[in-house]
Amino acid sequence: MRPSIRISLTLILLAGISGLLGLSLSSCQANAKPGNQDPNRPNIIIFMTDDQPMHTMNYMPVVQRELIDKGVNFTRAYATTPLCCPSRASIITGLFAQNTGVLTNRPGAPAFTKDEETIAVWFQQAGYRTGWLGKYFNNIDVMGIEYRPPGWDDYQILWDRDKSYEQFSFFYGYLLNNNGKLISYGREAEDYSTDVLTAKSIEFIEASGEQPFMLVISYYAPHYPYDSAKRHEKRFTTDEDWKAHWPPNFLEEDMSDKPEWAQSLMPLHWNYALDSDQAMLRTLMAVDEGIEEILELLEKRQIRDNTVILFISDNGMSVGEHHIIGKDCPYEECIQIPFVVTYPRLENAPRAEDKFALNIDIAPTILDFANIPIPPGLDGTSLVPLLENPQADWRSHVFIEHYRDGEADDPSGLSSLIPTYWAIRTDEWKYVEYIHGERELYDMVNDRYELNNLANLPEYEELMQAFSAQLRPFRYEP
Repeated sequence: MRPSIRISLTLILLAGISGLLGLSLSSCQANAKPGNQDPNRPNIIIFMTDDQPMHTMNYMPVVQRELIDKGVNFTRAYATTPLCCPSRASIITGLFAQNTGVLTNRPGAPAFTKDEETIAVWFQQAGYRTGWLGKYFNNIDVMGIEYRPPGWDDYQILWDRDKSYEQFSFFYGYLLNNNGKLISYGREAEDYSTDVLTAKSIEFIEASGEQPFMLVISYYAPHYPYDSAKRHEKRFTTDEDWKAHWPPNFLEEDMSDKPEWAQSLMPLHWNYALDSDQAMLRTLMAVDEGIEEILELLEKRQIRDNTVILFISDNGMSVGEHHIIGKDCPYEECIQIPFVVTYPRLENAPRAEDKFALNIDIAPTILDFANIPIPPGLDGTSLVPLLENPQADWRSHVFIEHYRDGEADDPSGLSSLIPTYWAIRTDEWKYVEYIHGERELYDMVNDRYELNNLANLPEYEELMQAFSAQLRPFRYEP
């Protein structure tokens, strides 16, 4: 099913001039030659962030102006596994974590069983130039520098932290695997990984010539330890440009209805949570600037109207809600993700869309846009029919899965703390079932901040039994 398309007679003019310091367009880029003009084979760009909370999108003016205000903003999009590596495996395959082999961040990359069944392979076989720039899979470095995932024409990934620096980070002091050659980046302003990846993305688009391309730009921001570009170190320090993120479930007062793992959390100090939020926002400023610079290049090459752009995060992030700073949890802050689709030829845009969208939908969606046959057996479904028609019949529920890791993977230790669980989210309810028997049930209409767990009330037992039966075929116990 193809989207209704409105062929624009004039280019869409993007407002503003990039504020990115130190990465001005070269004279070659300023006089960029036109790129791929074939409307049946549009270019694809996926901007991916890492651990981005939903509310932080409000502080990204370019994303707001050029993507959300001109595209379809999915207000209820979810990562089917709220953790980095499992989600990324799901994004490039269209499969649940239980079907990719990647259940946790460890072992991560070595557990991936679908190397030959990814968007890289499918797009490359269809004649597209493919590129992945930035963070790929966790522990990809243990595969060895000679390993190269099939399908990627340009493969420049964050490889390892440079151990010569005290603070291990992929913002500064890191190693980049540039198509099989390791390059070390230090702690100077020009080494900031977000800016480096933006510059490499510009090089990739220029080098693609008239060939259609599929490019994933996988920024590390706003991941811990939240190192910002040096030019942004003073941002969000006053009430003029930042308002405290303090929803009703922030530092939830009564956790007695929550499962044992949540009750065991050390109480957070409000100042630590708010400081983390501000620091995350600073890291996203360079992402926003980078997106603007790339959009300007698309305009100069006359391919903005022939490029499908997706903006997503691999998973969500709780920043003080329920005393959590981290991911993995079954609550909305962890599982909900930013997800925007922008394509000037789409009808019925701009709009906010509240039907469920999932990370596993990304692969079939971009294949559909590119007129590439969607392989059978994917767990996700193309969003193109919904993008075309807001009234389209759509899924009524989504499944979420989390598998306990043997070790902590983030500062809060949630990967090892939270037991394996499976969840179902509908318009009205969320039901969570832990492997050891604990349960959670929330009325998502009247309690969208998940303050009152109803699982212990006998009047809801029949409803929970129905949800449990629905979950049973989905439960995968490794």
